[in-house]
Amino acid sequence: MPERPPNSVRTLRFFCLFVVCAAHSSGTMPRVGSFFIYLSRMKRFLTLLAVVAALHCSRAQEATLPTPDAQTLGMGGVAMTNVTGSHALYGNSALAAFSMSPAQIASSYYGQSNFDYYAVTGFYRFGGANVLQGGWRQYLRERGNNDMAVDLGYSRRLTDNWSVGVVARYMHLKRYEASADALAADLSVAYRLPLEGLGRYSTLRAGAKLGNLGGYLDGADYSLPTDFTAGAALDTFFSDAHELTVGADLGYSFAPEAVRGFRMSLGAEYNLMQLFQFRAGYHYGERRYYDPSYWSLGAGVRFLHLRLDFAYLFAKSDTLLHNSCAVSFGFDF
Repeated sequence: MPERPPNSVRTLRFFCLFVVCAAHSSGTMPRVGSFFIYLSRMKRFLTLLAVVAALHCSRAQEATLPTPDAQTLGMGGVAMTNVTGSHALYGNSALAAFSMSPAQIASSYYGQSNFDYYAVTGFYRFGGANVLQGGWRQYLRERGNNDMAVDLGYSRRLTDNWSVGVVARYMHLKRYEASADALAADLSVAYRLPLEGLGRYSTLRAGAKLGNLGGYLDGADYSLPTDFTAGAALDTFFSDAHELTVGADLGYSFAPEAVRGFRMSLGAEYNLMQLFQFRAGYHYGERRYYDPSYWSLGAGVRFLHLRLDFAYLFAKSDTLLHNSCAVSFGFDF
């Protein structure tokens, strides 16, 4: 196996680049032509993140923990622009800064006959523009073969349009023959722009994340897979009772060859009276074992401060996600 790449130096370098780019993008801009100017800056930012990710290619052990959020899974895995989901910490943590809720607690179950995946997260807003996030999740396969992760995140709204986020993660992986511990970080950015002339009210959202920057401890001879994902979504109110959201994510998982490849998520959600949600989506994964393709259907209910979401995934019988489902429950304070 190849040698494990340095972790702390590279992670610090990535974080510095991330902060510089975010600060450069937070200046006030004139409204005229701002949409195209923001897109131009976003393109430069995403290009830089992709280059940085390519420099961080490292050997992966196996499939990592996906998002357990039933709303996200019901839309085919669209996670970079999901503001109202239950676990922004596991998708795009920068989106939590755009949430209308001062605090949230959520839990999810995701699985089928061959695995069980549990997650609990929460966030708390302070100082108006700052959000502190935390979460725990466990991925149980057969006895003696499971993963556990604890995440701590921080996001900040830089302007009315831009926000950034960073997540630090501790993971413990247990296998039949051994166990290993790992440290990693995610860097994310989110952007939103209100649009006029499309429905009664519309919002364009975009986001990106560079995930799993880090590696294993105790001299392990393998390291975490790094991935980069970017996405966009359009949210349109046709009336007070009818809202439609369509979104897409495009991602790339880096070396080694066994997991390297593109992935794409497409999804839509219809929201009726802000009470009932109906979702559908498709996810394409180039690497069948590491990231299986699937179709999905989902539904949700919002009542007062409570949220309940369900998703069902249709995947081929020889993949891990065959006939899997997810349930998320949350409370917005």
